[in-house]
Amino acid sequence: MLQLHEFNPVNQPPTPSFPMASTSVVTLNVGGELFQTTAATLSRAGAASPLASLGPTPASAPHFLDRDPRLFALLLSFLRRGSLASSDPPSAALLSEARHFGVDAALLASLSPASAFSPLALRPSVLLPLAGRVAPSAVAVSPSPHSAALFAAHGGVVTRFDAALASRSSVLTPLPTVDSLVAVSPALALAGARDFPGVQLCRIPDDGPATAREVLSWPGSPSATVLSMAATAASEASSPWLFTSFESARRNSSAVVAFDLNSLSPVAEIGRKEVYGADVEAAIPATRLDWLDGHNLLLAAGSHSGPAGVVGDICLWDVRASTTVPVWEFREKVDCFADIAASDTLSSLFKVGAASGEVFMADLRMLGGGSIGIEPWVCIGDGQRAAAAASAGRKDGNGCRIGCYLNWVFVARGGEVEVWTQVELAQEAGGKKLMRRNWLGTGPSMSTARGGDEEGVKETTKIVSWAFGGSRMVLARDDKQSIEVWDSAMAAISVNP
Repeated sequence: MLQLHEFNPVNQPPTPSFPMASTSVVTLNVGGELFQTTAATLSRAGAASPLASLGPTPASAPHFLDRDPRLFALLLSFLRRGSLASSDPPSAALLSEARHFGVDAALLASLSPASAFSPLALRPSVLLPLAGRVAPSAVAVSPSPHSAALFAAHGGVVTRFDAALASRSSVLTPLPTVDSLVAVSPALALAGARDFPGVQLCRIPDDGPATAREVLSWPGSPSATVLSMAATAASEASSPWLFTSFESARRNSSAVVAFDLNSLSPVAEIGRKEVYGADVEAAIPATRLDWLDGHNLLLAAGSHSGPAGVVGDICLWDVRASTTVPVWEFREKVDCFADIAASDTLSSLFKVGAASGEVFMADLRMLGGGSIGIEPWVCIGDGQRAAAAASAGRKDGNGCRIGCYLNWVFVARGGEVEVWTQVELAQEAGGKKLMRRNWLGTGPSMSTARGGDEEGVKETTKIVSWAFGGSRMVLARDDKQSIEVWDSAMAAISVNP
């Protein structure tokens, strides 16, 4: 017997409602149960979904869909609300049904929206174990507007978890280990290694076999190895680009090469450098790349440790203007960066000093226009300590990492994470904007006791890679065969089988 569901996602008695105009109502017979909704609601599934083509019908002549009515009720509720009614992750059956109707991408994207990201509310929520005995070396998250799928490289394997963390797929690359990992979409990640040539394209579709057969190489130097990568976001007006820093096998030349990821063809060679004689410092390759989409600038930075200390070379490139002359360049020798990152929303560069371990900031608005060589950095930490550490030649910042996501700056020190947030002073205090440091900690399951002694001193495991996306932060730690997912929603540590 047919049951009529009027804007009611579950089998409950229909509540009284005002009659709707017949021209706006779409009646569906799904597996023997009737549902009523509007064409506007179904259009939220997207133009490619079969639901979007269903027009208004009377109750006596419904569209028939031979699908599970219980799962369809959940999807219809999702289209109306923009989110699932339950806080639990969607089941594999629901994800399969969403894939059939072409709403799986929207469903997964709703699970971890960037708008819900709150750094001070981040808590470890789940541990995702990885197959094998090799600890992860790199992690990545597919960028917005895609759903926040997670990628982890362990050994030569790249494993993907969907945004619901409900399913995983893996692909074996030719690389012995992966040093650089970039997620372009939930179905595509790019992997590179410092001692192996080329960028491996790891395709992991939902409905087909995973492959890693395609390779992107530096034209004219196919044996060049990969030092760093950064990708631009896809848009309706342009295809995504991949920027890759290559170094020749003999380590006497380097360049950043831009690839069009739709055609998989190189489109530009940026900042080519050649080493002449023993003057290595004059041609330091870029080991850190970052793309600032709102400024159309590429950050390329590298450092070299020699007898005189650590020397860093930092460049900002506007590839539309020139691929041979940067818009800004700075050679630093005092408290050179241990790591460096760029923030599009804060219009600034940030670094951790290798000598001091302190955080420094450089305003992009003050760079360029003849400022080459002028000291750009302002210490937002302890300036006196930074100066003392630099003059003493200490190495307090070695191993520290820094990264930017939305309006925040994150710093990893060993196994601990801190976040810098921008605060604005009151008008009576000058109305200036300052950066404030907050500690996120290590997570409750991230400490180990030496020798199994409960009374022993606990030490945290070093963070070797991290990534941000949606409402999550993803961490990989040394000697851990799993990756941590921190989410803005409070959650207890659990293990995903």
